[in-house]
Amino acid sequence: MRMTMQERRELEVNEVLHGFRVQRRVPLEELQGTLIQMEHETTGLKLIWLDRAEENKTFGIAFKTLPWNDTGVFHILEHSVLCGSDRYPVKEPFVELVKNSLNTFLNAMTFPDKTLYPVASKNNKDFINLMRVYMDAVLHPAIYRNPNIFRQEGWHYAFDEAGTPSYKGVVFNEMKGAMANADELLEDAMCQAMLPDTPYRFNSGGDPKHIPDLTYEDFIHTHRKFYAPSNAYICLDGNLDIDEVLGILQDEYLKDFGRTEPVHFPPKQAPVDGGSRTVTYEIAPDEENEPRMRIAWGGVIGDYDDREKLVAMHVLHSVIAHNNHSPLVKCILDRGLAEDVIVSVMDSVRQPYARIEVRNYAPENTDLIRTLIHDELNRLVKEGLDREELDSALANTEFIMRERDFGSYPSGLIYSFNILESWLYGGKPEANLQVGDIFEKLREKADQGYFEELLRAVYLDNDHRCEVIMEPSRRAGEERRKAEERRLRDEEASWDSAEKETLQRQERELQKWQEETDSEEDLQCLPHLTLADIQDMPEDIPTEVRDMEGTKVLVHDIPTGGILYVTAFFDITDRTEEELSRISFLTEILGKITTRRSTPTDLLNRSRLYCGNIDFSTATFSKNNDGESYKAKLVATFSTLPKNLEAAVALVTEVLSETQLLDEEAVRNLLKQDRGDMQQQMAMAGHSLGLRRLTAMFTGAGVVNECTDGLTYYEWMKRQEENWDWTSFQNLLTEDLHRCVNPNKMMLSITGGTESDVQTLVTEFRNGLPSEEFEGASSEAEGQPAVRPWGARKEGIVIPADISFAIRGGDITKFGAQWNGELSLAARIVSYAYLWNIIRVQGGAYGTGLTAGVSGLTACYSYRDPKGAESLQKYETVGTFLKEFTDADPDLTGFIIGAVSESSRVLTPRLKGNGADSMYLSERTYEDRCTERRRVLNSTPEKLAKYAEPLAKAIAEGGIVLVGGKNQLEAYGELDRVITV
Repeated sequence: MRMTMQERRELEVNEVLHGFRVQRRVPLEELQGTLIQMEHETTGLKLIWLDRAEENKTFGIAFKTLPWNDTGVFHILEHSVLCGSDRYPVKEPFVELVKNSLNTFLNAMTFPDKTLYPVASKNNKDFINLMRVYMDAVLHPAIYRNPNIFRQEGWHYAFDEAGTPSYKGVVFNEMKGAMANADELLEDAMCQAMLPDTPYRFNSGGDPKHIPDLTYEDFIHTHRKFYAPSNAYICLDGNLDIDEVLGILQDEYLKDFGRTEPVHFPPKQAPVDGGSRTVTYEIAPDEENEPRMRIAWGGVIGDYDDREKLVAMHVLHSVIAHNNHSPLVKCILDRGLAEDVIVSVMDSVRQPYARIEVRNYAPENTDLIRTLIHDELNRLVKEGLDREELDSALANTEFIMRERDFGSYPSGLIYSFNILESWLYGGKPEANLQVGDIFEKLREKADQGYFEELLRAVYLDNDHRCEVIMEPSRRAGEERRKAEERRLRDEEASWDSAEKETLQRQERELQKWQEETDSEEDLQCLPHLTLADIQDMPEDIPTEVRDMEGTKVLVHDIPTGGILYVTAFFDITDRTEEELSRISFLTEILGKITTRRSTPTDLLNRSRLYCGNIDFSTATFSKNNDGESYKAKLVATFSTLPKNLEAAVALVTEVLSETQLLDEEAVRNLLKQDRGDMQQQMAMAGHSLGLRRLTAMFTGAGVVNECTDGLTYYEWMKRQEENWDWTSFQNLLTEDLHRCVNPNKMMLSITGGTESDVQTLVTEFRNGLPSEEFEGASSEAEGQPAVRPWGARKEGIVIPADISFAIRGGDITKFGAQWNGELSLAARIVSYAYLWNIIRVQGGAYGTGLTAGVSGLTACYSYRDPKGAESLQKYETVGTFLKEFTDADPDLTGFIIGAVSESSRVLTPRLKGNGADSMYLSERTYEDRCTERRRVLNSTPEKLAKYAEPLAKAIAEGGIVLVGGKNQLEAYGELDRVITV
């Protein structure tokens, strides 16, 4: 008989339950729970359960996966085992679960030394279903009987009409995109130099040059060796029935396995001087001639289990290179030698290492930059760190670690990472879960020169180090493509006619398999939920709207663990495109330059002492089915403790009302850095770049977002650099800030806290901001929209990459349809029942989907797509698919459940408050959300069919954005404008 949750008793040490022996019980006061460590006696599988009152239950199974080459075999396995299993013989159980479950997280991840398969759900039945499917996937995958899975997810030869071969595969294309990233290349080079005798020297994701070296036989052998229970680690978190879980693991999976030899790490890397090595990275062939050299120095910090030292390293980095006024950055920027200095810690590996990187400098300055960085590090060690800055960095790091705000990720997932980062290497699984007295010890050691000694040991006198120089190349992409073509020609030349026919037959078999649909019998093998298993209505986040001292205040009374989350909104709806870009840049520099009373260093120290996070940004809010109207806001957000609320508000209001644009060089440096960061981000997230661009064609809010965070903003920054006029720029920015920070156009929001906290917030904000009327400032709370949608275009955006991102769509409201829950459901069906198959499975793209925004914009997109031009053509058939799909009168239950899951994410208190603010500003009530939920729950094929024709017209008559390499854009050809990033 199974124990119910109410009857559950504590498991005792040495107790055996379903073949699992309890080895340890460790109280975790900070997590309000207990860590229970177990081991399966027959197989040796290891298991941790965080027994705590957490509704969102998490399961994850990890395997120690140590690469010995660059073929990416473990990355390909991560994809492949989720393509069917013995018990669940459908082609892609993962996709079926995405469509049909209430999961709050569902994914798989390949790390440099492990592969993790995590799932999470608040619904217990769903949680058990997800666990069953994942266990069968990793232990009994269909890869043994179906080599097409390896060819689809890994690589295969694809032949064109002339019989010319090319490489194709989901992981192959994904890594083509990843390896275009200079950061990825730098990390690879660091590991090769400092950890040459360990698995970390290899690219666990796979290098496209070597992925085609992997054979199906080696792929299968690798699974058999590494995916054994004896090499597995299971992490559980939350208020779950451990008796039921262990019973399923034993009776349904582990009972048929014996103990095998587990995988062992090789000896730790002995200290090695990795010397200096140069790596080329790709930039666009017609990119402007500007300094793009990079240089980085790495040093191994120590071992995974020295948590105090690793935390101290993060604190140390925060002192020496947090912003442009930090000593390591300042010594370079003051001389105008480079755009930025970046520091980082790689601490999720067995031997963590730290890195200093100088970005975007001229090649002739390499030696000088080396000398300056080395001399500044020596000076800091000799003269000591600024104690006020060190204390503030310690305070802020402690706040963030104790806050445990993981955003939209389940806490159980993050705790699984924390556990594995010690447990996997033989350490205690609880080592990284609690803060404990680390900061008390570090504060004591700070008086003894601990941080200066750490700086010296890691970066100056380290015998385990390296230097990497990153050299930009306009020819790197073309050279890489030519090398791939030469290899293919050589391979083709080695085939006789029978071998080539075999490969062509294999491709035909793969295509046939990809086009097949799962039988109803196979689909029924998957565990299913019913509509009765889901919550009827969405969560209602308390929102009280008050008028206090002439200021509108949103109060969200929800538990926050004693932390206050505050947001101030200032209306900028009536600003032009040019003004919006300037305001966006203002949000990037606020708090980083001088005010009337404080230096940037003073501001940084106060922000770290009194706030957890502080941020300035812009945001837009749209009504349902209205692409013309919007609200745009300048937003200031921060988190703090109640005792620090007055000081935090004083800091924020000082930054907003007293910032002075006096330092030309400081502002110019920030402009260069912002543009450089955006340039790199756009190249790696082309789908976001393209969707933002497309949205501007059809919505006013999209134009605002383009001007504040898109290609338009990037081009604006380039123009400022190329036509630098400091006096004009200074005056315009000052005027913009003066107009924005108008108390008459302010709204406040607070999540958590008492009535006294709310009153303090309002009073201090009103007192801290100027009370005089601003010239030209309206007393109206919100202005009228000043920008309009651009209209449909066909645009190409050139980035340095072999792959592409293809986006196409339009405003469905122009064709008689409206956005609501039904349209969202229709978009989900098109995404997973159609686009996934024709773009991802058959086309080889890494990702794809159809989005449906509240404004009525519907858009298809692809991610890391080898044939973006073809995808743009295929999108034209989505309306036809939806019509044929609904005509077949399908059962929509699974799609409805998945749609409800998508709109019911687990949110932290901060995100709940943010979401409630967004709903209010978008004029969407809780009843509106309930109506949308009812529309989803009551959807029928007949109701969804009415969207087929408007969807087809919106796609056909809408806009196009194709982001990719020049060859990708040339394959499409019909573009109105081509822009190079």
